[in-house]
Amino acid sequence: MHIAVRRTGGFAGTTRAWHVDTEACADPAAWTDLVGGLPRDVPAPSPAVRDDFSWTITVEERSVTIPGSRLDGAWAALVSRVRDEGDPDPA
Repeated sequence: MHIAVRRTGGFAGTTRAWHVDTEACADPAAWTDLVGGLPRDVPAPSPAVRDDFSWTITVEERSVTIPGSRLDGAWAALVSRVRDEGDPDPA
């Protein structure tokens, strides 16, 4: 399974991205469990927060965008793991 995370915005308005191919990882089942635990409902849009990040998370063909102020729970855990264990995309 291919997972990509893209962060945009913030004070400097920069974009950073990471990706991981879970089949190439030592523990693909743990990734499957993590993705399986994601809520089916994406956090509702909230009023814009100045200089907040926006996170776009793509799992296979499904993408969701979550404001940084609403990134929590299983979504935050997935983003954190992709950033920690995935490969950064070139800028």
